[in-house]
Amino acid sequence: MPRLSVLIAPAQASESGLGTLVGSLLADPSLDLEIITTEQAHLPATGDARLTILPAITPGTPQQAIWSALVSASRGDWVTLVKPDDMLEPELAIMVGFLAEANPAADALSWHSLQIDASDPPERRFSVGVPSQYAIINIDKTVMLKAFFMWENSLNVPRMPFGLYHGALKRELALTIVESLAASGRVSPLPASEWSARTIFMANEIAFCERPMSVIAKERFTFDPAGIPTPGFPFHAGIGETAGIAEVQNAVFMEMGAPWGPGAEEAFVRAATIDCLLEIDEEAFAAKCEAYDHAFRLWDGGRHAHLFQPYYAGPQVPDIRRGLHGNMLMVDRFIGKARTAQDFYRVMRSFLAPVRLICGAGAAI
Repeated sequence: MPRLSVLIAPAQASESGLGTLVGSLLADPSLDLEIITTEQAHLPATGDARLTILPAITPGTPQQAIWSALVSASRGDWVTLVKPDDMLEPELAIMVGFLAEANPAADALSWHSLQIDASDPPERRFSVGVPSQYAIINIDKTVMLKAFFMWENSLNVPRMPFGLYHGALKRELALTIVESLAASGRVSPLPASEWSARTIFMANEIAFCERPMSVIAKERFTFDPAGIPTPGFPFHAGIGETAGIAEVQNAVFMEMGAPWGPGAEEAFVRAATIDCLLEIDEEAFAAKCEAYDHAFRLWDGGRHAHLFQPYYAGPQVPDIRRGLHGNMLMVDRFIGKARTAQDFYRVMRSFLAPVRLICGAGAAI
């Protein structure tokens, strides 16, 4: 039984992305991991027994069903899920083994995930903040419950990084979530948020690694068109990401028989306002504001509609700081001529704390 199962969900990807990801993960033959994916274009023939390829997915299959099938096919003690153009630290297999010994009760692990958009024009110079700390720490689950469901300290999305996508779960917990999704009858438009919601409810203990362990290939927000939002609830992913997460929250609340917590409504309005402010195209901003305003007038008798007062901020001034600022190392977005998420992680890995150090004398948990 491998220590870690890396699940690669099918997605539109560059020609080199999947090959680069798989090649990086399998480069060290001593790592106790497996890769589970489906038949996809540009999938390399490695001959490595740690790579398992499932039959191609029927077009139109909900992402949620694909993720559940990948989890069910896995054999590892821990599971994580990424997409073909993302990059994941191969030695995560070592880290979850360390965590299992250091804190056997922990069944969910997360870390700082950076986001890099391959379409960024090189002439637009700006900085990316890379956390400089690297300890593995225990996190109060109550704090994360408030962060996700009460929108505490959020921007347009909750500051709650736990889940299957760019997070690691013990396989037993992951299978429990698969069963809960099947029992709910949900076909979620936002499977990553759906998994986050259920992870923070169902996890026993959670741990966080301050060292970045992956980079997400950032793209414009999309949702699964095969997903079915909750009938009668005015917010949905078609309005925006914040609205889509609210729909997930509402569905979980209905399933659990729990109400929205006091104060969550106002914090959600703030997050929706930020979701609008992030639109740099003025027409897109106006359309999103109109859709949110309509939903707020329908929601909860319109009691919170007056709080929704976004304004058009336009393009933001890029952060061009360099060097260490507090615990954040500010580096050039195109450091080492990095264009893609995978390029960026390859450069960044050369100055991050080694995982084997973190899981030895340097670990604090």
